[in-house]
Amino acid sequence: MKIKLTRNQLITINALLCAIVLLFVFVPITIGTVQLAFIPLVAIIVSAEFIGWKNGMFTGLFFGLVSLISSIVRPSPLPFAFYNPMVSIVPRVLIGLSAYFAAAGVKKISSKIPDYVSYSVGAIAGVVTNTVGVLGMIAAFYFGTTLEGTATAITWPFIAGIIVSNSLLEIAICAVIVPPIVMALKTAFKNKYN
Repeated sequence: MKIKLTRNQLITINALLCAIVLLFVFVPITIGTVQLAFIPLVAIIVSAEFIGWKNGMFTGLFFGLVSLISSIVRPSPLPFAFYNPMVSIVPRVLIGLSAYFAAAGVKKISSKIPDYVSYSVGAIAGVVTNTVGVLGMIAAFYFGTTLEGTATAITWPFIAGIIVSNSLLEIAICAVIVPPIVMALKTAFKNKYN
């Protein structure tokens, strides 16, 4: 179902998505010692699956730029890695691209596959893109580097620990919550504007 948005609707939706990204980058959700970044990821994936891959890449670019700024103004043990745009920006831009085309690819396999499944696959692809992109770039540029103020170094066990503690939970959450959001938006806009 293709939804046509007016320029004002597009600007409004993008402003809302970017506000969500901005809010949750600067006011992160932490469970115990684990910081979850899934809400900005949800905004990017919803942007891609509801509006399109270009819009998803725009929202991802915004998230990347905000991540870069956040790493400069908010001290943490790993900010130096996010000073590098290859870590903070490039993987985030690619989230929208992978989410959109993964969801579209599932629908191309068979139009009988429920929308929920295709949007869920797109959400998983988006989170995996973020995880592989960010951690891959950190490993490529900073492997063996000691985190500021700690004795912990960026090693394979360190990266595996992030995947187990953060990424698997982010995949599960996004796969469950993204599809109903996208479906509700598409239904609302189809009913109101078509």
